[in-house]
Amino acid sequence: MTNLKCVFLAGLLHVIKFLAFDSRSPNAPAPKLPSLIVGLAAMDLIWDNNLVPRLLQNSLAVIRRIYEVIVSYLLLGLVMVIWKTVDNICVILLRILIIGIGHVSESNYENNESYWVGTVTVPLSLLILAIAGQATGHFPVLRRVQLHWKESLRYIH
Repeated sequence: MTNLKCVFLAGLLHVIKFLAFDSRSPNAPAPKLPSLIVGLAAMDLIWDNNLVPRLLQNSLAVIRRIYEVIVSYLLLGLVMVIWKTVDNICVILLRILIIGIGHVSESNYENNESYWVGTVTVPLSLLILAIAGQATGHFPVLRRVQLHWKESLRYIH
């Protein structure tokens, strides 16, 4: 497992970068919360894996920790690039679907675009977090809340 302090430091650096540069974009219609949730899921997956190669296993702890911080930061950056692509696809598809169907006028959609996009991206990011937590086993709360699909269908009928 990667050192938790290294993953937290990489996550903190990423949040600082996100708040300083990425969140200031005035033309970004997507809410910021899903990006932070996906970052948390990525941090959980990074923490669960050993990122130090065998060559560095016997080196000084400081060198291993610096390596872990750098690799964790780069992996978080890669995940965020992938998430931004998914986020942009959601924005485009929602615009096409909602305005194209005529459900809402274009001016009304543009005034509330962040809310429309959030209705898709927030649950999607929470699903990604739940899958990551299930894969790593770091979120025992999710194990207690699990419902079997037959039990869930009972509530629908």
